[in-house]
Amino acid sequence: MTAAVPLQAIPIADSPYVIVFGSLYLLLVLAIGAWGYMQTESTSDFLITGKSIGTWVLALTAFSVIQSGFGFVGGPELVYSFGTTSLWIFFTAPLGFLVAWALLAKRMRILADIRDVLTLPDGMYVRYESQWVRGLTAVAVVVGVIAYLATNLAALQYVMRAIFGIPVTWGLLVGALILLLYSMLGGMIAGVWTDFVQALTMIVGSVLVFAFALSFGGGMENISRNLATADPALISPFGALGTPEQAVFVALGWWILFSIGSAGQPHLITKFYMSRNLKILRWGAPIAACTYAVSSLLAFSTGLSMRAMVEAGEVAAPQNASVVGPVFVLEYTPGVVAGLILAALLAAIMSTSDSFLNIGAAAVSRDIPRALGRPIEDDRTELRVTQVALAGMTVLSVLVVAASDTLVGILGTIGWGFFAAAFFAVAALGLNWKAATKEGAIAAIVGGLAVNLFYSALPRVADALGMVALRDAVLGLYPFPESFPVGTVALLVAIALFVGVSLLTGARARNAVPADIAALIER
Repeated sequence: MTAAVPLQAIPIADSPYVIVFGSLYLLLVLAIGAWGYMQTESTSDFLITGKSIGTWVLALTAFSVIQSGFGFVGGPELVYSFGTTSLWIFFTAPLGFLVAWALLAKRMRILADIRDVLTLPDGMYVRYESQWVRGLTAVAVVVGVIAYLATNLAALQYVMRAIFGIPVTWGLLVGALILLLYSMLGGMIAGVWTDFVQALTMIVGSVLVFAFALSFGGGMENISRNLATADPALISPFGALGTPEQAVFVALGWWILFSIGSAGQPHLITKFYMSRNLKILRWGAPIAACTYAVSSLLAFSTGLSMRAMVEAGEVAAPQNASVVGPVFVLEYTPGVVAGLILAALLAAIMSTSDSFLNIGAAAVSRDIPRALGRPIEDDRTELRVTQVALAGMTVLSVLVVAASDTLVGILGTIGWGFFAAAFFAVAALGLNWKAATKEGAIAAIVGGLAVNLFYSALPRVADALGMVALRDAVLGLYPFPESFPVGTVALLVAIALFVGVSLLTGARARNAVPADIAALIER
């Protein structure tokens, strides 16, 4: 999940501990990148770490790329705005790890052994034996990565400003340069270990902030009393989602998006290629789910405590709900804790950006050329082209952030739901159902993305262009309550198309699946 944008109201830290922790983290990032460079000898090393990571590293890496900056920025914003109602997201997200592990972990790891696969489009080509599926998957990866990367860099510039007190433009340039250096040097090896460090930091920091936030709010009893006095809906599991019937319907939509949709996130599921062996996959899901739940204590406690104290008139309301987490940490916790958490936020943004950069660059250098029938045959050349593509995507994302906040906001609508709709059906269902066909995969990718772009991005584009009538017309066509996530609709449409078209075109699909892939699906 990405951090929310905008973050302009984050104050500049005045504690030396914040600068110390931030500086140490950036030095650590560069050191990990240099170490990763010495470990990288092939494209396989660069993209999937040579299948070398163990249980705890895999699990904590998976948790950290999903949590990202959301736990520190987007999470407190949701809790502050909607109270306990927003906990539907936090309760359902950990289940996503169980779904992803159950449907994909073993199969994707075996796939990396029996076939030459390094990327998600590689795996989908092997499954469906279709360059169209490979190409569409690669294009969807590139579009999603640019969107995610732009929103992460937009957040990064303000985090750099908060830590070091530098202008946001310099924060963007310096942060992007450090990200580029360690990504180009170390590839996924550097990213995995940075994710691991981030995960440990976030877990420790979340527990500390949870304790300070409860104390700040006067304990849960006082927090609940203040919220209930202001608005009983803030302490209801469904209160901020409309009527009871509508609330259950919307809550179900969020559950589907964040639990089932996890198995469509390429930056998560490609981690399964990297595991040392099948045995280490056994405990990965519960470890990732539990650590995610612990890290969510930060969002839960800061959002509720800040809202309760604002409603009680004890503190001033923040300029923007998106800065509730950073403001609380910077103003109401000791400097050591603030430094630790801001370093974790910096780590979250940069390590997740590194994961996106690697899968996006691989799509440009490996998957799209192969889909077009022009593969790069030499491994060293492919590695260098991947690194150049990585640099190009970083520069493009920096230009997007520098050029327009509106464009960043439009791209920000292409996120979790975009990937869930594009990849859940073709990957999670396709590797478990022999009757799935390439026609079903193509229909699912195109249909899911079309719904997502039409209802999410198009209204933002129309609004930016002053085409209010078009925006209202598109929004008027949305058949569900406004609070029901578009990503869920796109995901369900993709699943329906995948199953329906596969059944229509799959008379010989069972026999058409290669023997080794059929055996994998049956495991």
